[in-house]
Amino acid sequence: MRQLPGVPLGVATVQDDPGFYAPLQYQPQWFWAGLLIVLVVGAWYAWIFRPPRRRPPAGQGPPQQDLESLRSACLTAINATAEDADAGRIPVRDAHQRLSFLVREFAGAATGLPVTSMTLEDLRRQGFEELAAGIAGIYPNEFARVPLHPVGHSAEAARQVVIGWN
Repeated sequence: MRQLPGVPLGVATVQDDPGFYAPLQYQPQWFWAGLLIVLVVGAWYAWIFRPPRRRPPAGQGPPQQDLESLRSACLTAINATAEDADAGRIPVRDAHQRLSFLVREFAGAATGLPVTSMTLEDLRRQGFEELAAGIAGIYPNEFARVPLHPVGHSAEAARQVVIGWN
């Protein structure tokens, strides 16, 4: 250490040889952490931009069950729902919603299409006019604050759709 001119002793001193400090080296774990982050981001982009799965055409879905057994099971469920609503075991609005779902579920099982998630317009575009009309007849009772018609009316509409299905 040396004394600076004009500065009292012990106040400020500077080293004679400040020395050379080499740059610090990165630790290897930072390299691997960065590489892992790049790989994760790349995999995420690959997942986002992957090509969509192709769905089979309308007639080539999963194997269809026997239409008569489907029809029989659905009609039994429709009758049970109407009886439960008449007996007061389920609320009227829930009965209307269940009837609509039963008809959609029947059509979905008969065609192999995701009918339960289609809108009325989607059903019409797929060529299911009678199904769309039957469900549209149940809608006012299903979504109204107070149903406009008794459950028997919606049950009959549901039965007509199932019976008339080819």
